[in-house]
Amino acid sequence: MSINHITSLPLGMAIKRGMINNFSGIQKFGYNPTVGTSFETIWDGANIYTYPTSPSTAVATSSDTSDDNGGTVEIQGLDSNYDLATETITIGGSASTTSFIRVFRAVLKTANTGNTNSGNITITVDSKSVAIITAGYGQTLMALYTIPRKYNGYIIQLDVGSAKDLENEMMLVTKDIINGNVFNVRTFTTTRGGFSEKNFKIPIHIGEKNDIEIRGKGSATTSISASFELVLEKVDQT
Repeated sequence: MSINHITSLPLGMAIKRGMINNFSGIQKFGYNPTVGTSFETIWDGANIYTYPTSPSTAVATSSDTSDDNGGTVEIQGLDSNYDLATETITIGGSASTTSFIRVFRAVLKTANTGNTNSGNITITVDSKSVAIITAGYGQTLMALYTIPRKYNGYIIQLDVGSAKDLENEMMLVTKDIINGNVFNVRTFTTTRGGFSEKNFKIPIHIGEKNDIEIRGKGSATTSISASFELVLEKVDQT
């Protein structure tokens, strides 16, 4: 593949097709149907997200055991070393063999009844609900991610939307577990209903093992969607 051919493609397409060595891309998107007047993480829960503090195996349970048990879910996250890890487990079945320190996506792979999940499927790690697949959605809607070990992250775009014509405040926060282990606001935006897109001509750099999430609140209860586009750079090949 010639350099001229690569550069003629949009950056995102070239990265997605694996044309740029050591770079990959990911889009994280979330939805919270009942965001109130205090900040909440934009995910399938209705609260500020709680991260595992110790690596632990993952289990999947459903609020509709008769319809969902026996189906399978793919869990995507980081193992005890903060390396990328993926494992498929059975809903209502045994725990994973992988010990996860982070889970940032879960996808229904096979349904026991019909072609999607009938109940809410909860993934539990370290006694915490780390991912929820809302009934009928087939995968998590969680606007959060953790940069794997030996990677750099670069946020290039932030999108937010609200179903009601309300005043909303949105912030992207990160937490560096290596240095301080505290959350810092990295960008802040206000909207009034509708959809807003923010492109970063200078990307937001995020180091390895940093947690990323989008939080929002409204002037009254509303549903909020949010997403961010992230370029990953593998910086250590050993």
